[in-house]
Amino acid sequence: MKKIVLVICVIILGMGYFQAHAQQTANVGIEITKKIGKDSKKAELEKAVVSNDVMKDGKVVIAAGTPVVLDIQSEKRRGLGQPETIKVKPVSTTDVNGHVVPLNGAEKSDIGKNRRGAAVTCGVIFGIITFPVGLLFLCIKGGHASIPAGTQMVATAVLN
Repeated sequence: MKKIVLVICVIILGMGYFQAHAQQTANVGIEITKKIGKDSKKAELEKAVVSNDVMKDGKVVIAAGTPVVLDIQSEKRRGLGQPETIKVKPVSTTDVNGHVVPLNGAEKSDIGKNRRGAAVTCGVIFGIITFPVGLLFLCIKGGHASIPAGTQMVATAVLN
């Protein structure tokens, strides 16, 4: 009987410890400040910032205007009219104390204009009419993908 009571007390105390050290999550508004895509310069590092203050217990934890580290994945345009694709996902930001705060969720993507039908049709038709030169139409590439400045995202941050 004493062992059962002891186990129950340990479980109750353990749950209280974990609840006291539970982490809070908060939504972080993110705004892309510069266009992301083929047309933008690669030297620009700061492309997204926190759009509003993130509060915890009445205090600012993440200030507005704090830069956000982005994971940008793009797939280049190829022949046969296939378009370019781009995906942007926020990775982390920093709080007012300088600690790194990981961000979850919020992904934006864009796909360029698909020109596959035009490339194949023109390549086949003009390839038959003017054999070697007409096949160059198969090299037509699809459109560029980009995410414009001012795009809003909402990510979730785990606050300690």
